[in-house]
Amino acid sequence: MPAGADSCRVRVEDSPFTPVPPEPLPPQRSRVGVAVHAELAALERALGKEVPVTLAAERRRPIGTPGEVTYVVRRGRLGIALDTARLTVKVPVEVEAEVCKPLGPFCPTYGRCSPRLLATASVPLLLSDSYEIGKSRVSIAVQRECTIGGYDATPQIKTRAESEVGQVQARIDAAMPAIRPSVAGVWELLHHPVALGSTTCLRIEPDRVTQNRPAVKDGALVTELGAEGTLSIQDPCERSAAVKPAPLPRLVVNDAAATGVELRVPVRTSWVDVSAELTRALSSKDATAGEIRVVKLEAEGSGSLVAMRATLAGSICGAARLVAEPWFDERTSRIRLRDVTEPPGRSQLAERAALARLIETHASAALPVDLSAGPAALTALVEGFGRDLPEGVEIDAKITPSVVPKVHPEREGLVALAIFSGHTTFRLR
Repeated sequence: MPAGADSCRVRVEDSPFTPVPPEPLPPQRSRVGVAVHAELAALERALGKEVPVTLAAERRRPIGTPGEVTYVVRRGRLGIALDTARLTVKVPVEVEAEVCKPLGPFCPTYGRCSPRLLATASVPLLLSDSYEIGKSRVSIAVQRECTIGGYDATPQIKTRAESEVGQVQARIDAAMPAIRPSVAGVWELLHHPVALGSTTCLRIEPDRVTQNRPAVKDGALVTELGAEGTLSIQDPCERSAAVKPAPLPRLVVNDAAATGVELRVPVRTSWVDVSAELTRALSSKDATAGEIRVVKLEAEGSGSLVAMRATLAGSICGAARLVAEPWFDERTSRIRLRDVTEPPGRSQLAERAALARLIETHASAALPVDLSAGPAALTALVEGFGRDLPEGVEIDAKITPSVVPKVHPEREGLVALAIFSGHTTFRLR
């Protein structure tokens, strides 16, 4: 290098600058939703296996003066629908009956009829605020009456059917699973740290549990339970600390119908570390613009911008005051600066454009946390919700790599908002 090449020919004078105190990043709410997707055809098949086609049959049962009755009760195809947040099952019932009058060893038939009934059972799909399934409802309606030889047997048939309703309702209620223990297990699991590295982990602090109103979409019954709360990065991670989950809160019906998994993770780094990273990036051999070299870059927040004091060396020396917008470069996974300019009211440097290009091209800072392990770790977490699933139920879970749509200056440093999104679905096909 020729003698005197580094001597200062143009000195940039520093001048006082008062930054605008930045506002903290607003609280970020996250959600882990577990969707239930049950095809109506699959529900019909499953229930059809449990309910025989022939419901009852009897030969020559005495019925008093009319004689004896022989009958067979068969069900038709089950019909499953959603009616005002209740799962409703309608069962058409056909009865083939004939009545005979005993005459010695014989019993000649003198009348036949084929009454038709409609049995309807429903179960609420919205849980109570204490995570309990409400009581079922069962009813019988006569759709076609039965008259034999002038004798109307419809009242007897309906009375007999209604006597079975109470037993059926009791069996349905007894078969309903206890939901609260399963929800409590997931709630406890959410309080465990999620490892992002050897010393770093993600801490979830859930504070709300919701259920979306059930709906039928594309031939499937869908609803979703979701846990909401805030997330934070912990370094070092206290994995050995005993997990003490907060009490399970009361369930809230979510009319907003938010779905899926969206984890909003604020990743904070101090201004001291940001300044050191930016300075290090600008100290590389390629980080020059003509006669301009930046040997130190000190950063702080000013409103929504990064305010900088750039120490220059070489033929142009001194200190320049600049502001810029922070952003996250997904390609390099580093925080960078754009729209570099002088603060309002400052006289423009003759070399401002070159200095701006230098900083925009070369200045960058790494996140203090490697988020690349996040998708696998979070997918493993949500897959854990599906332990001990019943036969025929599958779990479909996936968390995608994070995106960082926002880098926000705060008083103490920069915060990059990393967002992981995905889904967890239990499917009955």
